[in-house]
Amino acid sequence: MRHYMTLSPKLPAAFRGCATAVLMGLSFSSLADEMLHWRDAWVRSLPPGAAVTAAYGSLMNHGNDTVTIVNVTSTTGTEAQMHDVIADGDQRKMARLNSVDIAPGESLVFEPGGRHIMLLGITDAPEEGRDVALCALSAMGTEACTRAPVTRQAPGETEPHGHHH
Repeated sequence: MRHYMTLSPKLPAAFRGCATAVLMGLSFSSLADEMLHWRDAWVRSLPPGAAVTAAYGSLMNHGNDTVTIVNVTSTTGTEAQMHDVIADGDQRKMARLNSVDIAPGESLVFEPGGRHIMLLGITDAPEEGRDVALCALSAMGTEACTRAPVTRQAPGETEPHGHHH
């Protein structure tokens, strides 16, 4: 004899969705992982004595809804922040981003010379070749995490292009 569990339609939709996810054995993190996916993440290695570096990569939204990224975290440093580089006359300045929307099917690209993740307050710099955890947190409270290798330049690059962040 089979037993089936059903959820009453009188329950609020949000509760039914959460309960269904729990009954199916899915956590909110696994739901986020299905929606958001990191690609080609990496962290620029630090010169001796530096307390700041940058992380890069693409965060792809595979879901059907826009996802708003409101924070980033890392296992390196005391704080991680999303930044963009903006033109100000003939100068370029970094501006902190408090949130970024990723439309369905689109990617949020963090790259040298553009949007990037600043890793601040680093006291024990990770060695080149090690991995650093990076997580993006959405306004809905979900997170998507990856392991990013520490390297001097983007994986696959053959020539150094100077120090960017």
